[in-house]
Amino acid sequence: MKNTAILLLKAFLLVLVFILQPTAQAQEDFEPEEMTAFMLQVPHGVEGNGLAVRGGNLSAYLFFESYYEGNMDVILELCLPEGFVVRDTPVHSFSLQTEYEDWYRLIDFYIPQDLPSGIYNITATAVVDVDGNQHTIMRRTRIRVASKEEIADEISISGLIIPSDEDGYGDPSHPSNTLVIRETSPVLRKLLKVTDLQIGREELTSTFIGVEVANNGVSTVPVIVTYEILDIKTGEPVRAFKPAIMGMDADTFCYAALTLSPGSSSLVSLPLYISENAMGGNYLLRVKVKPTGSDWIAATQSQKITATSRKWGPILITFISALLGVTAVSLFFIKSKEIMDRFKTRNLVLISLFGTVSFAAINLPMTILWEMSHAIFGPFSFLFTGLFYEILLYMLIASLVVLIPKPGVVSLFMMVRFLLGGFITGSFTPITFITLSVSAVILEVMMYAAGITGKNPDPENRLRVGIVCGIADMVSGYTSFSVWMVLYRLFYSNWYITANILIDGFLYTFIGAWFGISLGNRLKKVAE
Repeated sequence: MKNTAILLLKAFLLVLVFILQPTAQAQEDFEPEEMTAFMLQVPHGVEGNGLAVRGGNLSAYLFFESYYEGNMDVILELCLPEGFVVRDTPVHSFSLQTEYEDWYRLIDFYIPQDLPSGIYNITATAVVDVDGNQHTIMRRTRIRVASKEEIADEISISGLIIPSDEDGYGDPSHPSNTLVIRETSPVLRKLLKVTDLQIGREELTSTFIGVEVANNGVSTVPVIVTYEILDIKTGEPVRAFKPAIMGMDADTFCYAALTLSPGSSSLVSLPLYISENAMGGNYLLRVKVKPTGSDWIAATQSQKITATSRKWGPILITFISALLGVTAVSLFFIKSKEIMDRFKTRNLVLISLFGTVSFAAINLPMTILWEMSHAIFGPFSFLFTGLFYEILLYMLIASLVVLIPKPGVVSLFMMVRFLLGGFITGSFTPITFITLSVSAVILEVMMYAAGITGKNPDPENRLRVGIVCGIADMVSGYTSFSVWMVLYRLFYSNWYITANILIDGFLYTFIGAWFGISLGNRLKKVAE
């Protein structure tokens, strides 16, 4: 009996050992650093040594996550240096029930104005209770407290890009330091006023402002970047450039938060909203950089900008030119038999020959030399390309008119060039169609009106032909610029357009037409 009782006791103890062993093993295997994630950021968003200005309000970010499958009780305490004023509960208790469950808090504190500058240590302690066993985890970081003067020497605005794209880089479709106001057409405004109609529209983002901020110090600095547009005379903010959007003030949208590492710079873009009642003129853009938690401006930079309305001239010219081109082509197909009957077969052959020569001598070489000339000469490449596109081209046109002084010869010549360029080089583009059709129509009308073609033609008057061709090419050149600006949203400076029109459009064309008459007379003698 006694032996039986001993055996039963041993069996009970053995079962008890097997029951308790997994728990003990689990407690033994629990590693706090491997089974948890514990993060401390001061200020919020700064990994490592942060920077704060005296008199600022900051937030310490605490994050704790469990990788343990069971229950975990945590007591977390934030220990701030003496002198820091805590505006929240520094001790928090919570329980995490399962794996990957987390907890986080922002604990606000204030740095007094009279606190001495220097480096301060901040500690966060987490006491983790797992199945009655406690484990302590600590995180330490440092924060540098500095005066406004010290921080002002470290933070700077190293660049302003206006306008920019959404990444902060420049926008080549508009001139620098310029904002385009998307106003309604003046004609449409008058029509709406007369008819008492209204157009409702939401505010649109006009552009972006690129700001590059640099940190020349040795501490990581979180900053807020914002801007305001001021009246250049009174210095007062212009609310038309920061309107209320969706019931909220635009300041809610027009800022960027940055964390600058020591010795680094960062480029950000800020959206710029324009109200429909904004007016064109000169304004002052002022960009401000503030340390997070402070209303004090650490760095500022002002730049004069110009607000301009949308240019309706190029839009109107593009529309009229496209309509003129379509109309001219439609009339040609409608009356193609009548037009072609005016020319003999040898005339059509000669026009085709001149069109082919112009394509082979101008279009084909320039497909190679165009990019090369832009790379070498930059904005002055038109001085080189004009030798082909103006002098050589109008030599052929003038000589062809001397040989066949009839209305329609220029149009057929342009059509051959367009078709050859389209089928061989694939240049069937709206710009090519519009510019060539406008050039053909203007040349035809002006040559007929000047008596160069028609019933009593005088195609050998060098001065008259040169002036007519020069004026016609100036008009078609300006039309080409307008079409490029509208369809491809490109920007050209006024001096560049003027130089192209005067030199490339008139001077080169006049020279080409002058020598073209001599060439035409020689070919005429050979033909006779």
